[in-house]
Amino acid sequence: MESPVLLLLLLLYAWFWGTAKASLNITGELGGQIVLTCSTVAENKTDVAWFMESPTQELLGCDTNNSSDARFSRWNGSSLLITQLSSEDGGNYGCRDCSQTANSAPNVYLRITSGPNNVTFKISSTKTLPNGTLYIPRGSDISFSCGSLSIPSPNLELVLYAQDENPELFYSVTEVFLDFSVTNVAPNYQGNFTCSAENPLSGQKASSTLQLLVYYPSNRPIQCNANNTEIPSELSLTCSWPGGYPFPMLEWKMDDAILSNGTSDTLVTSVNGSLYKDKIFTCQGRHLINTDVKVKTCQIQLGSPVPQAQPMRTCLAGENVTLSCAVSGAVPPAKITWLRNLSNPDAEIQSGKKYQIVSNSTVSYLTIVNCSKDGDDGFYICKAENAVTTKDLYISLEVKKPHNIVGLVTSLLILFLLVVALITGIILYCDPQVYLKANPFRSGASEVLVLVDSEDDEMEPVGNSAVTTDYTVDTAASNPPTSNGNICKHQVLFHHPPDNICTDLISEVSEDTEGENAEDLWGR
Repeated sequence: MESPVLLLLLLLYAWFWGTAKASLNITGELGGQIVLTCSTVAENKTDVAWFMESPTQELLGCDTNNSSDARFSRWNGSSLLITQLSSEDGGNYGCRDCSQTANSAPNVYLRITSGPNNVTFKISSTKTLPNGTLYIPRGSDISFSCGSLSIPSPNLELVLYAQDENPELFYSVTEVFLDFSVTNVAPNYQGNFTCSAENPLSGQKASSTLQLLVYYPSNRPIQCNANNTEIPSELSLTCSWPGGYPFPMLEWKMDDAILSNGTSDTLVTSVNGSLYKDKIFTCQGRHLINTDVKVKTCQIQLGSPVPQAQPMRTCLAGENVTLSCAVSGAVPPAKITWLRNLSNPDAEIQSGKKYQIVSNSTVSYLTIVNCSKDGDDGFYICKAENAVTTKDLYISLEVKKPHNIVGLVTSLLILFLLVVALITGIILYCDPQVYLKANPFRSGASEVLVLVDSEDDEMEPVGNSAVTTDYTVDTAASNPPTSNGNICKHQVLFHHPPDNICTDLISEVSEDTEGENAEDLWGR
């Protein structure tokens, strides 16, 4: 079973090889010339006849070197030369040995090709710069058209070669004409667009390239600022508007007078700041897109520095103190320095062990370490300087000796206790009952002084003690001022009267009176 299969494969291979050898494809350019070689006869054979499509259409006979058509001739013995190729020359060609009478099949296939000779390429909906470059605004819609005459139809490709990027294939087609559109064009579509055409038979290529620019203004705000320079009275005005393409036109103006201009995203000009105090400078930027002009402006007003600080400061000897100076209104920003020596005002204080300086654009802090009366007492100068003017601010520093804190606290404590004692004494003096009832030194057997009306009130018995004395003072005659507005007479009653009481006073009090007074008191 294997031998017949192997034999069949060998036969198929031989047939394919013979067919491939017999069918030789040759390409010729329209209007050019081509040489067809007869592969079925020996190389040195000269008696060869050439025919087209079939032996009946003989081009060269066995006994002639030239054909009736002057474009056909014998070449190098057995080969056929065809000049001024036309599209009708394409087809199957064959050759045979004139010594043989048998007919032979055509073995050469001639294909006629043409082009692409030129490529027409166009980008629509664009504007043209004076140098021929095309440009469009960002977000526009554009269309590409490309064509080329070729036999057969060419392979057309549209490729974008952007800057610093790999080529990007937009569109391809095997036709004589290409049409492609893009909407909302982005800035990354900027670059060189190339339309190329390639003949699929001959491999001949042709191309056309157009440069396309995508214009767009910056979406950032235009910015103005002023800066000091190394020259004291000179300042630089900077106007910046980056982010657009191409560069905008910038110009500095003051009172409608143009100071400088240029095509760039940044424009710098220098002026004498001392001559333009409080003046307003305007920067104007223009960006051209199609026929529209986009204008942006910014302004800056020069200003003198205004230093502010506490005019008087104190410091305890041996301690640290920090002086601060804030500057406002300075355009351009002011440089803040500290001065100490009044006899040499240009000698700036430098940061070190004795002085520590911390500054930013608007505030500066000067710390004096270990204040001393002899070295640090006096005036300090905060100097604010920009290209417009210079302002000085004096700060007085007084160095004092430290106080006796312990003695001061002790004195304040003693003064507080004296005030408390004085207030307590005034309260006790105005209300004696408070004193008698709140006296911490009286005992349970001590005497009690009770004030009662001599006419109506009598002394109540207290505990087991008896009322021993009733002393009545008649004040009706003198009518002395009373303490509460009601009591005009009072009795003085003692519980356990002292031994040194007057005997005459005791004898004046009768037992009847004592009993009556006691009953009246208990009745109440």
